[in-house]
Amino acid sequence: MSAQPSEKPTGYPSKTLRAIRAAVPDDQRAAFEEGLSSLDLGDLGAVASFRDKWWGRAVTARDSDLDSDSDAAMAGDLELGQPWALAGRR
Repeated sequence: MSAQPSEKPTGYPSKTLRAIRAAVPDDQRAAFEEGLSSLDLGDLGAVASFRDKWWGRAVTARDSDLDSDSDAAMAGDLELGQPWALAGRR
């Protein structure tokens, strides 16, 4: 048995450069692309370090979005849509 979780947390990007690129906030995407273009893909340690750094940024941005939604829900300000529109779905 392993102490590692069997599944990645829901909503987090996979640890691939493609998934991380898609998850990086728009205001950080240019820096991500610049770092990726200057990365020596033959240096696996550098690739892993770059991947981990940017995955952490993507997760932090995702968690920040969730925190904002949680704060809005606690304040009673979360926009949930129109419940009657969902009632017809089955």
